[in-house]
Amino acid sequence: MIRLWFCVFAVILDAFVSGQSPCPDIFNYQTDNSGVYGTILLQPFGTVTSVTIKANFTIAARLQSNYVGSISHNGKELNVLQDFNRGVPIQYRVNFPVTSPLPRLTGLSANDIPLCYGSGDVPAPGQYVTTISLQHSLFMRNGFNGVYNPPTTNFNPGGQQNIDRFTRPPPPIQRPDYEVYQVEARPKPVQRPVVQTVQPRPTRPPYREPEYEDINQNQYPNENYNTPPPRPVIPIRTTTTTQRPRPTPAPAPLNRDQSNECGVVSDSVPLIFQGSSYQRGEWPWLVAIYKKKSSSLSYICSGTLISDQHVITAAHCMKGKTTLTSKTDIIVKVGVFNLEDDWGDDITVTRKLSSAFIHESYNASNLANDILVMTLERSVNFNSNIKPACLWSGNTELSRIVGTTGVVAGWGASETGPGGSGEPRMVRMPVVSTKECRASKPEFHRLTSHKTLCAGDKNGSGPCLGDSGGGLYILDNGRWRLRGVVSLSLLAQNGDYTCNLNEYVVFTDTAQYLQWIKDKMSI
Repeated sequence: MIRLWFCVFAVILDAFVSGQSPCPDIFNYQTDNSGVYGTILLQPFGTVTSVTIKANFTIAARLQSNYVGSISHNGKELNVLQDFNRGVPIQYRVNFPVTSPLPRLTGLSANDIPLCYGSGDVPAPGQYVTTISLQHSLFMRNGFNGVYNPPTTNFNPGGQQNIDRFTRPPPPIQRPDYEVYQVEARPKPVQRPVVQTVQPRPTRPPYREPEYEDINQNQYPNENYNTPPPRPVIPIRTTTTTQRPRPTPAPAPLNRDQSNECGVVSDSVPLIFQGSSYQRGEWPWLVAIYKKKSSSLSYICSGTLISDQHVITAAHCMKGKTTLTSKTDIIVKVGVFNLEDDWGDDITVTRKLSSAFIHESYNASNLANDILVMTLERSVNFNSNIKPACLWSGNTELSRIVGTTGVVAGWGASETGPGGSGEPRMVRMPVVSTKECRASKPEFHRLTSHKTLCAGDKNGSGPCLGDSGGGLYILDNGRWRLRGVVSLSLLAQNGDYTCNLNEYVVFTDTAQYLQWIKDKMSI
């Protein structure tokens, strides 16, 4: 009798969920031993290098946890995009945070192409309705094919509940042609001890003015700067640092087509998001900025190479409330990796400045308009270790990237020591709305505007002292684009002069300064 009842219940449940989809040829509800889940069948629509699925649901309830569900694809990672381009559909599984009440599909798109719309739950008086937005991306990048799941975000248009949730991938599974990033609902970061091998530090020779070679060609990123741009602090403080030997390789020369591509990482090494260290050449647009002091150099900031002769950084790197550093006292190191031994390698390129443009409306008191464009005295040649990041392209509204995760890299202070030394580290940071940022701390009302953005997990990971001026990079259609410049973080509550990474970090939103940046680059 019990078995008969269970069978009848299962049949009724299957019939119930199968009748809820507004587009059963694309999206359906299914059941298995784990309960109800969703399925998406995406039919091929041409040859693509990336596929991004976005699905919106309403739930007529208030979620009792921060888990908002996830989307995963079925099949072998190695073949999914190749097969799709050959005409094979991609199948996805949608895991829901709750199944009672059943989430209702309100929108489904692929590469921003609408596929399906449905009517969502309408809140009754005193009732919660939660809206979740799930996203999954597959991409092929510069010879590597990969799978990457950006953060999932949970919004509440009714204003009764507002939960932001982001996903964090574990280490990539390396395959011959693919980078694979699996995504789970975001847990609290695992605290692990940092493993560091301390080696004798070589004695740095006194600083000497660099000798330059004549460069006869101008190299700019292959990017149409007439098109309005779209979306991108630093050392990770909560994850394991794996020390690995790094011989100094000669930079691999690139052909003209490759060297002019902005925002494309070398295909010789995979990106590693789970961990604080990364290999040389993975962020080839990261530069170190120094200030000359008598016969030595003092590290002050990070910056981003955006052409063969231009760097974007923070204005406060050169101008404080009462101080202004002359451009003649600034030295930029491009292609640099380990700040302890960069003077001994043949990759790092050192440049003086021919000009430095601090934004005319920069305010050193509250760091409004905290942006600076540097013009190098001589251009640099692109190779596997020196490339520019792309400027933003497309829609510049902040709302379009809220919930997106960017990457920050640099030489800032961390649990292993002060900033401005050793190898750079990186961290992933989700972008949040200005409203949420201001609601988290009263101080952010004064420190944010329509030209800033906030990001962070508020978990102790992020940019710190020494990371100022570094970029927030966001992956867009296989290219890394500069979306933010590290501007400020709140001070630690213990009174120490350190950054409080349990709060959001404020970035200058470079997408709001595109015309200004282009104007300065043309001078």
